[in-house]
Amino acid sequence: MIVSNQTDSEEKARAISTGLSQYIADFRQATLADVACHNTLESLLSNGISNSVIYLDEDISIFTGALVGEKKLDTADTIGLVMLNNQAEQVNLASIPLEDNGRTFISDTNTPSAFVIGSMSKESKWIVIADLAEAVRCYNAYRKLEIDVTVLTCLIPSLFNQTVKHFAEVQQVTIMTTSQHKAKVITPLKGVNVKAIICDHTLVYDALEFDANYDDLISAANTIDLKILGKPKPKQINRTLPPVKTLTSSMMPKLLWDYASNCAERLSVPIEYVLMPLMVTLGSLIGAKLSIYPKMYDNWEVVPNFYGAIIGNPSSKKSPSLSDGLKPLSHLVTLAKNKYDEDKLEHDTQKELSKHMTKAAEKQLSDLTKKLATQTNDDAEISRDDLKVKAKELAEAKQSDELIPEIKRYVTDDGTIESIGELESKHKNGMLIKRDELTGWLASLENESNQQARSFYLEGFNGLGSFQVDRIGRGSVFIDTHCLSVIGGIQPDKLEYYLSKTMKGLGNDGLIQRFQLMVYPDSLPNSKERDLPPDKLSRDAIYNLFETIDSMQLGDFLRYGANPIDEYHKRPYYRFTDEAYQEFMSWYDALKLRAGEAEHSIIAEHLIKYAKTVPSLALVFHLVDCIEHGKSLGAVNMNALRAALAWCEVLESHMIRIYSTVTDSANIKASYLADKIMKMVRKGTDKTDTTDWISHGFTARQLIRKGWKGLTDADDVLNALEILVEHNWLSWQEVKSTGQGGRPTERYYINLRLTELL
Repeated sequence: MIVSNQTDSEEKARAISTGLSQYIADFRQATLADVACHNTLESLLSNGISNSVIYLDEDISIFTGALVGEKKLDTADTIGLVMLNNQAEQVNLASIPLEDNGRTFISDTNTPSAFVIGSMSKESKWIVIADLAEAVRCYNAYRKLEIDVTVLTCLIPSLFNQTVKHFAEVQQVTIMTTSQHKAKVITPLKGVNVKAIICDHTLVYDALEFDANYDDLISAANTIDLKILGKPKPKQINRTLPPVKTLTSSMMPKLLWDYASNCAERLSVPIEYVLMPLMVTLGSLIGAKLSIYPKMYDNWEVVPNFYGAIIGNPSSKKSPSLSDGLKPLSHLVTLAKNKYDEDKLEHDTQKELSKHMTKAAEKQLSDLTKKLATQTNDDAEISRDDLKVKAKELAEAKQSDELIPEIKRYVTDDGTIESIGELESKHKNGMLIKRDELTGWLASLENESNQQARSFYLEGFNGLGSFQVDRIGRGSVFIDTHCLSVIGGIQPDKLEYYLSKTMKGLGNDGLIQRFQLMVYPDSLPNSKERDLPPDKLSRDAIYNLFETIDSMQLGDFLRYGANPIDEYHKRPYYRFTDEAYQEFMSWYDALKLRAGEAEHSIIAEHLIKYAKTVPSLALVFHLVDCIEHGKSLGAVNMNALRAALAWCEVLESHMIRIYSTVTDSANIKASYLADKIMKMVRKGTDKTDTTDWISHGFTARQLIRKGWKGLTDADDVLNALEILVEHNWLSWQEVKSTGQGGRPTERYYINLRLTELL
């Protein structure tokens, strides 16, 4: 069985074409002698257009349409013009009387067709004209300039719009009119793939007959794309992420600002890229050595450790920014390494010396033991106490050999929870975890087999609790004060993937909400690479600050106004001044209200954790101010609190932007696609997958195959397409399958009125 995939109209057209070809085979081609009295037909044949022009020497029978089988007696001795459809198939026959006052007859006015003058090539300009004489004049004028043109003549003015629409289904066609008749011609053809050339008085081809310059004529004419006119006006799409605020010099001690701003200027990066790692490292250095009690009487205690991240594309200089923000801590690492090398050399020296002294002491002890064993009570010189003293000296010498110096640790780039736990157990103030790229770290914590590690980092954010790691074969590691800080960089699309799962409730245990010092700033305008020297004064000042805090003991904190330890307080601590306390409590109450009104639970959870962030920042700022002034400033005051609250306001704007990559994902994906479409419109065409998307549209599948940023997931692509359709950037059409069976194709077409947004 043969299955045809042709439509009914296609089958009908082919049948008509076959029947007409057989019908006209009985007639001969017209000659110049036949049309000697008809100027238009004579000009037509003179230009070599003869294959479709026949001489009708008898009346013809109607073979299609409503008059099938009837005869027209007035068709004898007329010229027949074979008419084609938009597939170049012969579907109609027109009878042109040789007398000027005769009536043109078309065999079937219900079948769209035109008499074609020219090649009907897709590379040529297709012009539709109703009148045959005008059509021939137009063709001659263009051929005179050697411009490839196809003139489609519908022959009957009442069929003009129908003919234009039919041939515009295949490719853009051109029509011409004057300003006087503009509305009458354009209005019924809005939305059709037609270019209308509106001339002031004389049509283009009329002027060409008098050797006018074609380029001048076209540039002077008003050219209108009717396909665009028929489309709705596109609406603007929100093409940007929510705005973010930036940190300023008034929001922190001058010492911190000077260093960070110099680094950011030299790197040409947003200052937040340097300030976040700088603040995280400063908080990790203080760690559990010092705390603040935000309330006046409650035992709620906060230590200033932070989890932070800087978000940016691969070329945004995240790594150099991290490096500069961490340099003050790296300076301490270098000092610790130098001290360790000195201590190790001293230890090895003492060990070598002790080795020989031990041998001598062992011999002395052996001699004394023998002497004690052989002496009598009458001549006793050695007592057992003497042996004990010598044995103790020997034991202490051996024990000192085993006290190998250890390097002081501040930071680790990678480590298991067991190794980090051992570092924490030896260095009681806490540990900084630095990851140049946080993607791998977050991915590792997603594994089911790594859930204890996830708990390790979740609990380390609190900074005050204990943690015990138990492993078969390795024993137990007990961390008395589990205080972690985390800093790293991450790309927006990688974070978006992680956030999308978190915001859908999959693994939402509050880990990402702990990244309170997480920023996604606007990139700076493109500028030339800069080569500026580091500011030595600000660098030395920040290095000295870190050295001072690193060496501070209990007495130092007390001299700067901290409260002493007692049976209820394990570490020196601060409280707010009365004024700052009232301000903090008022802010805290408002924070809880805003968290309760948040649209998404993850945002509410992030907001409520600012209750730890603000007092932590205030504590750091207050301590830096005390050190910078070299004296006690008392309790944490309004200056430090207001700076912390200002930071919180900035951080919140970044938080909203970050979570909007998921909460407003569809609009953001739509903006990505809008950018790509505008590039196509700006360039005029963009051939991809061998298809011109501007002219022929595209499918969702073609779009996914491109692999454009943010447009690789099927759901994301469909959501973006839906938004662009709603905003009149695209139109949607279901195209029937042309293959054997199969489902229809959903195709999207670009609204060419987008040029109005350029």
